[in-house]
Amino acid sequence: MIRRSLATSVVVAMTLLVVVPRPAFSQSEAATTARSMFLKGRYNEAAERYSDLATSDPAAAIGMARCQIATGNREEAQTTLRAAAAQFPNSSAVLAELALQALARGDHAAAKERLDAALALNKDCLAAHCVEAELLRLSGELAEAQNAFGRFIGYYNRSRRIDNPDDLIFIGRGVAEHARWTRNSGQFHQLVNDIYPAALAREPNYWPAHLDSARLFLEKFNEADAADQVARGLAINPNAAELHAARAELAIMRFELAAAKRAIDRALEINPELLWAHQLQADWFLADLRLTEAITALQKALELNPRDEHTLGRLLAAYIALDRPGPLSPRAQRIIDEATARNAHCGNLYLSAAESFDRMRRFPLAAAYLRVADERMPQLISVRGRLGLDLMRLGEETEAARLLAESFAIDPFNVRVKNMLEVLDLLKDYATLETEHFLIKFDRGQDELLARYAARYLEGECFPELTQQLGFVPKDKTLIEIFSRSERTSGHGWFSARMVGLPFIGTVGACAGKMVALTSPTELPEKYDWALVLRHELVHVLNLQQSDFTVPHWLTEGLAVHLEGQPRPKKWTEVLISRAKDGGLFTLDTLTQGFIRPQSSDDWTLAYCQAELYVEYLLATYGPGAINELLAAYADRCTTPQALRRCFGVEQADFEAGYRRFVENIIEAARATVPRPKTPFAELQRQAEAAPNEPGSAAELALAWLDRGDKPQARRWALAAKRSNEKQPLAAYVLARLQIEIGDTEGAIALLESALDKENPHEELLALLAALRLNTADAAITDELYRLGDQRFGSSDRWVKGLVRVYLRSSDNAKLVPALRRWSELEPGNLAIHKKLAQLALLQENYPAAAISATRSMHLDVQDADVHAMLAAALAGQGKPTTAIEEYEVAIRLDSRQFDSYAALAKLQIRLGRKDEARLVVNRLRELAPDHVQLNQLDKILQP
Repeated sequence: MIRRSLATSVVVAMTLLVVVPRPAFSQSEAATTARSMFLKGRYNEAAERYSDLATSDPAAAIGMARCQIATGNREEAQTTLRAAAAQFPNSSAVLAELALQALARGDHAAAKERLDAALALNKDCLAAHCVEAELLRLSGELAEAQNAFGRFIGYYNRSRRIDNPDDLIFIGRGVAEHARWTRNSGQFHQLVNDIYPAALAREPNYWPAHLDSARLFLEKFNEADAADQVARGLAINPNAAELHAARAELAIMRFELAAAKRAIDRALEINPELLWAHQLQADWFLADLRLTEAITALQKALELNPRDEHTLGRLLAAYIALDRPGPLSPRAQRIIDEATARNAHCGNLYLSAAESFDRMRRFPLAAAYLRVADERMPQLISVRGRLGLDLMRLGEETEAARLLAESFAIDPFNVRVKNMLEVLDLLKDYATLETEHFLIKFDRGQDELLARYAARYLEGECFPELTQQLGFVPKDKTLIEIFSRSERTSGHGWFSARMVGLPFIGTVGACAGKMVALTSPTELPEKYDWALVLRHELVHVLNLQQSDFTVPHWLTEGLAVHLEGQPRPKKWTEVLISRAKDGGLFTLDTLTQGFIRPQSSDDWTLAYCQAELYVEYLLATYGPGAINELLAAYADRCTTPQALRRCFGVEQADFEAGYRRFVENIIEAARATVPRPKTPFAELQRQAEAAPNEPGSAAELALAWLDRGDKPQARRWALAAKRSNEKQPLAAYVLARLQIEIGDTEGAIALLESALDKENPHEELLALLAALRLNTADAAITDELYRLGDQRFGSSDRWVKGLVRVYLRSSDNAKLVPALRRWSELEPGNLAIHKKLAQLALLQENYPAAAISATRSMHLDVQDADVHAMLAAALAGQGKPTTAIEEYEVAIRLDSRQFDSYAALAKLQIRLGRKDEARLVVNRLRELAPDHVQLNQLDKILQP
């Protein structure tokens, strides 16, 4: 079963040192109070208390320095610690603190000098040993570093009781790193179950234990437990910048970019010099593909520590993503050369770059850099699992399976790895259908039919059309996987795990560039157009590969929607108009956020709507080749402003202005179709009472009272309006509804007809009159009313639906077909409409139209036997008996009660001279329906 979480752990960079001081020399009430203030985030008050004690207590000086660091005053902290070192030359704690801060600044020489001095005074100074192990790792002395991390285990095992929670945190970090390098998963249990709880037992407000626990859980993608630990820590100290940074990392992992930004902003507000927060800010920009801004954030991070491999790796990825394809640019190569000169085993540089590529959805580059990270530093526990996950996105499942299995063996707590291995186990039992351009994997027991028709659609229609339109053919076959329910996990759960390693994503189809995953529609309560989803995702496959994974999200989504060939949904237009009125439209710089993490369903709707409109604007303004020109520019690593200048000679601001005018024209044309907002009830009362003889205001108030359920007041104001204007339409509408309430339909009709102005009809009055007339015998009058509404208010679907009902009742198929076709365009996912159109086309012997409608029906429900029977009849009518036979056989297999299909199948087999097969079919029909009217005729034909 796909799991949401699994208790375990996460790497804590030794440069992120947020441990808090435990007074070793003073147990005074003032020191205790200062410490309590510090733990609760009252840094300025704590610093004042520590300042009073700093001249006599080195622990107080350390506490004061950490208050300064917590609020972004590193230089003041340095001054405080240097003064303490001069005043307390025999304090190993002060020297170790100076070593920690030197390490955090990237000053390795100073860190080494200070840690040596600390250890000379106290060979068991854990803070100094922490710095020592880190310096060995950062210099590439991995064997020595591993031994240094291992010493923390020995210290912990030798110590009968460790009272200082700071020491437990240092031990925890050493144990965690040793566990990763030696693949000792049992030590992760010890961290979560023993060491961090022990720190909290010593001091319940010791929030750094929650922070380190959260980061351990984040490493394993255990989002629930990570979020819980962050929340527990913030409940103690809401001003811990590191906890806000952890919350931001969790949000970025979930692609909740708005939440991530809030958390990052809060962390930097508290501590503007928190390196981790600047790195996360860069991650936020990278996820939003705002590379220039990411580089700015990373340059600020480099000012804090110019040698940090995690910062440099991110910067390397940003440079590569911005630079033109080909050999590395000088600036990218410089990062690698300088980092490897310092540390030949700088695996974290490549790992950080790979993670950044992954955030940018540049999966091939992510995989390539993960391979280098593994070569440089095999000790990195997460690399093989991450590489396996990226290879799964690229459809390279054989190698991915091996890497994921190896990763799970050394780290059984990684939730995504475990879930992906379960997906691979499921896929082992799936069947594979291979075509010229696709590999389709499916559950042979549930989706064999869907796979077969998907292959037919992809190869026969979708692939040829899209590759011609986009001018690109992938060199490899595209992998498509269709997931159904298995054991206790739904098909959608398997689909989600396949794409992200976690149990839920809010869509039924997804693409990672070289593969597409699909939730089987067979198990969903609401069917969806699987062919349309495949078409949409195949556009992404082509766009991503032809642009080397650099196409912006807005362009590939807009193009995918545009190439679906469907009318714009009414809801999209309504949201567009509403948001334009409020000044809330996206721009090219903000549109991606609407896709990857919308703040509401309207955000997502608007993002798709605007993306398609950008594509339409490009095509309308710059011609049919505009899209392919733009894709080529992105493949050459152009930014959007550069691509617009290169392709169309236009600046982005001018392009946006033209687009906005294009959208305003669309809005203006559609504005009449959107209902005007209701006037507040109190305002309606004020207007009506201020002008009681104004019939319009009185009628509006009457309707408002009716909507509130107050019928006496509704009648009172409707009659008042009618006294002022006998034919006031809204008043007649209200009074007619009141007549209907008492069962007087004839009276309601009379009221409505007396007030109907056919030259200028009131929409609600006309709609109610037409609906009432629908139940009368006079189809001509009803037809006239609905056609009048369709002519005057054609943006509403109520009129075409009414016309369909009229023609169904009158059996006027000649009028019914075009009305149904219009309805089908408004509701392309309405299976019943497409089936009815197919049925009517067969009655009219319009076999091509029947085939089209039956095929569209099949795209909504491939397991509907009636649909296959109608498609078979349409194919037979077009002189395609062989394929018609196949469809009749499918219909019969789906539903053995398809008696007419048996007869039609037998006739086709006879026509092709396959009488023996026909006899078997006829015999089966005789068993199932011995009284079938066509049996005698078939028996005569089959007589020897």
